[in-house]
Amino acid sequence: MQNWNDLKIFSREELLEMVPEGFKFKTNPWSHQIAAFLATISNKGFLDALDLGTGKTKVSIDVCRYLDFLNGNKKGIRVLFICLNTAVEKMKDEVETHSDLSAICVRGNKAEKWKLFKKEFNFYIINYEGLRSLLTDRVKKGTKVTYDEKTLKEKRKDKLKDEISWKYVNKLLSKKFDVLIIDESHIIKTPKSLIFRVVKAISKKVTNRVLLTGTPFGNTLLDVWSQYFIVDQGDTFYPSFSLFKAAHFVDKGYWGPLWKATPKGKKFIEENLYSKALRYQEKECNDLPPKVFRVLNYKLNKQQREAYNNLIDDKHDSLTIDIANKSIGFRTIASGFIKSSDYIFKKNPKLELLWDIIENVYEEHKIVIFVEYTMSRKIIEKMLKKKKIKFNTLSGETKDKYNEYNTFQKDPKYRVMVAQIKSGGASIDLFAATYCIFWEHGGSVINYKQALKRIHRGGQTKKCFFYSLIGTGTVEVSIYNDLQNGVDAFAKIVDGEKAKKYIMGE
Repeated sequence: MQNWNDLKIFSREELLEMVPEGFKFKTNPWSHQIAAFLATISNKGFLDALDLGTGKTKVSIDVCRYLDFLNGNKKGIRVLFICLNTAVEKMKDEVETHSDLSAICVRGNKAEKWKLFKKEFNFYIINYEGLRSLLTDRVKKGTKVTYDEKTLKEKRKDKLKDEISWKYVNKLLSKKFDVLIIDESHIIKTPKSLIFRVVKAISKKVTNRVLLTGTPFGNTLLDVWSQYFIVDQGDTFYPSFSLFKAAHFVDKGYWGPLWKATPKGKKFIEENLYSKALRYQEKECNDLPPKVFRVLNYKLNKQQREAYNNLIDDKHDSLTIDIANKSIGFRTIASGFIKSSDYIFKKNPKLELLWDIIENVYEEHKIVIFVEYTMSRKIIEKMLKKKKIKFNTLSGETKDKYNEYNTFQKDPKYRVMVAQIKSGGASIDLFAATYCIFWEHGGSVINYKQALKRIHRGGQTKKCFFYSLIGTGTVEVSIYNDLQNGVDAFAKIVDGEKAKKYIMGE
């Protein structure tokens, strides 16, 4: 039985010697990418479980280039690439960077998507929701029969549901794709979900299947089955989820189902897990550039401190803090404004500290500034405009996000990106920057780690610096400490004296 993790023992030079003769990478791969490439081309279906930012997309593109190489470099390969909505344009850029193959972003309504599929490209890149809507029909609950358009309009919406249309599935498969790439494959981990069933229907007719994810199996080994089924159509972990669950799990639930792997089941799964998968954590990727973390402290001015203390006094001894909600007032005061009244403090030590950093690194490096609140973004943007610094913005109000981050990545005149964490903290590349400044930490461990990966990921070749601006004697201290300990501050409710110490950063 092959364990593909065994490739980790080889040096970069030894791995390069294993690359098939005659094949050349367009862009230089890291050692872990070479290992993943070798494992993937050795299987018809494979799961590349590489941590965020370690370049798993490049691996999949190199695999497609290799398959085209086997065909004499005729560039006739056809690839269906499924990814998150926010990553569609980014993936097109990745194809253009790492290959000479062509790519198209499949967007628009159903009719527009079908027109795009009629065009000749190597990569057809579509998001999960777009694929689901393309290959389903609205049908009456309890049936798989597709109604014609006229009948559909006569039916009440609450009596209809989305169901796979095999007519559309077969229409898509008539493109005769050579490769199916599923990015962030944990999206399809639920076997009963419609998106899994859609992907399953496609996968049966595509010879080569590549799954990419940084979080392969979540908190339960049950998540293994759906992704592995797409990989090998049930060869490793049974042809059906019910058989897999019955063979290796037992229900430990009291109030409801709680399926846990049996000792034998866990052993079986773990022994077979890497027969068609490879796992790399970031700490194992020695080629990645180093990261430098720094905490820069500032003190609230007199007016801010008075407002901060008054807010604590308003709570009295019965202070109870829901960190996600009731602590908003404390966090916004630290950032220079009072959210409830949109009042902006005239003097803002945090803004002064931010400018000190920008002033020292602006001319030589690009900078990403992460914020949580809209008002924070506007305060920073106003300062940048005053200083006549060209910048880009990513927020819920940004109409063309692709243009914003694409401009930041490619135009040297734009040196700063101001991004709200929920809008710019995931599924995009900002590695043109080498400095990342957290004006605010949202409190979510997942969002924080995603944000870190925007500049420290595939394509980055320089040392990365991460600055956290932390107000002394504020809740920012406690939230930052939680994040470093892997604790989601938003899941907390703190009361009494503990709440006061938390708010005061003690």
